[in-house]
Amino acid sequence: MEAAKTSTTRRPVEHLLTPTVGTTAFARAPMRISFAGGGTDVAPYPEREGGAVLSATIAKYAYASARIRDDGQFNITSLDLGLVAEGPIADLSKLDQQLHLLRGPIARLATDGLGVDLRVQSQAPPGSGLGASSTIVVAVVGAILAAYGRTSTRHRIAEAAVQIEREDLGLTGGTQDHYAAAFGGINFLEFTGSEVTVNPLRLPTATIATLEHNLLLCHLGVSRESATIIDDQRQRYENDSGDTSNALGRQKELAIEMKRMLLSGELDSFGALLAESWRVKQAMSPLIATPDSLEIYDVATTAGALGGKIIGAGGGGYMLFYSPFERRFEVAQALRERGNQVLDITLDHTGLESWTND
Repeated sequence: MEAAKTSTTRRPVEHLLTPTVGTTAFARAPMRISFAGGGTDVAPYPEREGGAVLSATIAKYAYASARIRDDGQFNITSLDLGLVAEGPIADLSKLDQQLHLLRGPIARLATDGLGVDLRVQSQAPPGSGLGASSTIVVAVVGAILAAYGRTSTRHRIAEAAVQIEREDLGLTGGTQDHYAAAFGGINFLEFTGSEVTVNPLRLPTATIATLEHNLLLCHLGVSRESATIIDDQRQRYENDSGDTSNALGRQKELAIEMKRMLLSGELDSFGALLAESWRVKQAMSPLIATPDSLEIYDVATTAGALGGKIIGAGGGGYMLFYSPFERRFEVAQALRERGNQVLDITLDHTGLESWTND
């Protein structure tokens, strides 16, 4: 059964805060896998034609902790990168480029002369295709808000993260990742102008269990810079490239069709549509597919996978495959014999969680 829709129109987030020096707060947000519709959430497509994405969050997380200071200083520790930076909030713009994602939430949320100690850790690196960068921002926003002693809606947190990445930091990309990380679960996301509508799919336990078993992730062995691919896709769309425009339209249709397959429990049909999603995705930009990804796809489908696609913008990171229950082991084994890392999938159903040490 599909739950009632909830939607948002982007607003400034400053009014959400009542600055106080609080206890240490913590947050975690899940990564996502996308099934269809990726690219239709990237401006200017949703403003002109409306976008739709079908995605699900998985049990791989970005973690953050924040402690509000009263001295206007920041101290940032990135456990993944092994980097530490500190100084006055006024010097945030001088941060190492590798920490640029973290200066955005601090600059926007640390107000009235306050500062923050921030620690972050991610179970997937940027460039994995799992929405890691945006998930980190959502987790940091959640941690800082909790440290301020404030609660906020998932919509507000997602839109704040979008504003930080796309407007404050000027980073290229879409908006699906922020909403997936904030809400969690399996969602059909609609993008119309500045409005985002989140449609959670309430699936039977048996459907979720079968889906978790039959899906697997295969790492391509390389990461990628998504901005280059997204910029190419957007430029092709704005230049009225028929292939790119038609592919984006078909991606939106596939998101709707695959949502219907999930709701009706037709999982093998859902898996087969991943094959078309991958074929259509490749038409959006020549930078999306790589020789390795095409070879890995052939290995998996020869072993029995019904379909699969690269996750995220493309060019590297992970591929997602769907196999019938009785062929899933053989598909995983064939990919491992090729030398690729294969991961099982556990779906996340909670989204962003924040708490304090009290």
